[in-house]
Amino acid sequence: MNDYLTSNIKKEVDRIKIPEDKLDERIGYAIKRGKKNQRRLGNKVFYMSGAAVLLFALLVSSLFVSPTMAKVVSKIPYLGQIFESKNDIVSHISEELIARGYKISGVGVSFPEKELLIGINGSDEYFENVKDDVEYIAREILQSRKYDAYTQKVMLYKESKDEVDEKEEMKRKEFDLEYERIHNVVTKELKRRDYDVLSLSMSDSPKTIQIEIPDTETRIVELKKEVNHILNENKIDAIPLNVKKIDMKKREQDKKWIEILNIVGEDLLGKKEYKVTTVGYSIEPEPEIQAFITLPSSDENAKVFAKQIEKVIGDFLKSEQMKSKIGNDTYHITIYSQDNKIIN
Repeated sequence: MNDYLTSNIKKEVDRIKIPEDKLDERIGYAIKRGKKNQRRLGNKVFYMSGAAVLLFALLVSSLFVSPTMAKVVSKIPYLGQIFESKNDIVSHISEELIARGYKISGVGVSFPEKELLIGINGSDEYFENVKDDVEYIAREILQSRKYDAYTQKVMLYKESKDEVDEKEEMKRKEFDLEYERIHNVVTKELKRRDYDVLSLSMSDSPKTIQIEIPDTETRIVELKKEVNHILNENKIDAIPLNVKKIDMKKREQDKKWIEILNIVGEDLLGKKEYKVTTVGYSIEPEPEIQAFITLPSSDENAKVFAKQIEKVIGDFLKSEQMKSKIGNDTYHITIYSQDNKIIN
């Protein structure tokens, strides 16, 4: 066993490509914006928090590997700050800058590059006057959490001046107005008729309405008739309708585990020592937390390091702070190498 992990524990995190077939099951985090007033959000909104964990079990288990690995393990930090922090790092920096009066267009992080992006509104002169101060504040916040895995870039935000096809823009606005009208009248009337509508969406090509309902709802034929009746009453032409049943237990489980993922991921992604480039999750067939590290599967220390990261995450998930969130769910922890192979 060589000193690879020891000598490389502080190296920059390498890039890792995300396989397309994993995108539905893992969270790449992509760009997380710190704006407070977004018109539309994605399917999932992430709020990170966490708990301090002492890894006694990890250190005890390291006695059963080589002395070199025991030394390396002692350098792996605890998942220790996440319950101390009220907000995720993006929200923390964004709110601090706004509170200090800076004109911020948005704050985000690109993954797997781990580049903190801060957009500034205003003139070129204003940007040059505040750029260094904004960088300093962001750097101080990162250092206060011991997050050394991020680089940062402060940019002057400029509105896109791409040419807009007027006909396409008018078509889009007309569609938005039509959708808003249909959404309002249909959801209101279905609610009055005691239907639990989870969501109503509409596509343009071909024009279709999709309604999501709980899997306990059995009145599918009746619901479709009701929707057609509501459209007719409001002098709206009939539109093909798809009804999708949602497994409510799985939906709640999904919400729970994305929150757990965010708690775990905050420190794992923020600190170089973990060598984690991306984190993800799945709830099919059972909940799974995934971590993607920079070591290739061919590295002689990759499996040992992966086992230790698995232990770090596992001990954290078994902590008192996390037990109430996890409940009785059975879960797995999977560590992927740089070349996307399971190594634990």
